[in-house]
Amino acid sequence: MHSLPPLGVLMTFCIAAKHESFTKAAAEMHVTHGAVSKAVKKLEQHFGLPLFHRQNRQLVLTKEGQSFAEELSDIMFRLESACSKVRTKKETPSLAVSCEPSLTMRWLMPRLGEFYERHPEMDIHLSTAGGPVDILSANLDMAIRRSDFVWPASYSATSLGTERIGLVCSPEYWHKNKNLPKKLLHTRTRPEAWRDWIKLTSITSDISSEQLYDHFYFSLQAAVAGLGIAVGPEPLVIDDIRQGMLVAPFGFVNTGVDYVVLSVVNPEQDSRLNFFISWLKGELNF
Repeated sequence: MHSLPPLGVLMTFCIAAKHESFTKAAAEMHVTHGAVSKAVKKLEQHFGLPLFHRQNRQLVLTKEGQSFAEELSDIMFRLESACSKVRTKKETPSLAVSCEPSLTMRWLMPRLGEFYERHPEMDIHLSTAGGPVDILSANLDMAIRRSDFVWPASYSATSLGTERIGLVCSPEYWHKNKNLPKKLLHTRTRPEAWRDWIKLTSITSDISSEQLYDHFYFSLQAAVAGLGIAVGPEPLVIDDIRQGMLVAPFGFVNTGVDYVVLSVVNPEQDSRLNFFISWLKGELNF
């Protein structure tokens, strides 16, 4: 192995032999003409014989040069293929995903463990954010959002289904207060939630007091704790309802806003996106 010429020199010769031109080889490799000439000369000195005939500013491979170039080209192809196989085995299919914060904490994260058990070959890099998103600048593969804003026309948008909302509270709170004025729980991140509910259903309630929380997640946790009644999107509260920690006494209604997956690449052209989106749809049961 110690008697082998440097790999860089061999690569340079291989490209120069393909073109039979130092100038074209230099352009392909983004180096100078002199760098290519120097590498070939070094190889010729290593073997002690010429690999090119230099005739009237033209390069022609010698017999030895032609034979060596053919074998070296095959070797380089197999070397590149071997490296590619190693990279493929080492790399785990991954997705950089941005998701609405409350949907992440109350719905997506509790399900990722089961997803990994079924698909250990996948790696989801999860971040939280809501509203408009620059997918490329954020180095994302996809973003899960509510469709309540305008995104660039170049984005691919895949609907996961229409959002449904309902009033939710703990069973104990409803039992004690269903015929009394209610404490309404609001959130700064979605201040129009109660207004949307009343507009969609015309269901109102006498108010005993109101409490404002910084995030949707906190208002729903307050509802679980029996501190009042909140407006909850179905995916964010469905687990607590199934576990008996929340009730939705008036059921759920469609808001007309979809949950969507935004991506730069069409999911049909990326198996990772297509696979994960199919799983999302199945879990949301839309």
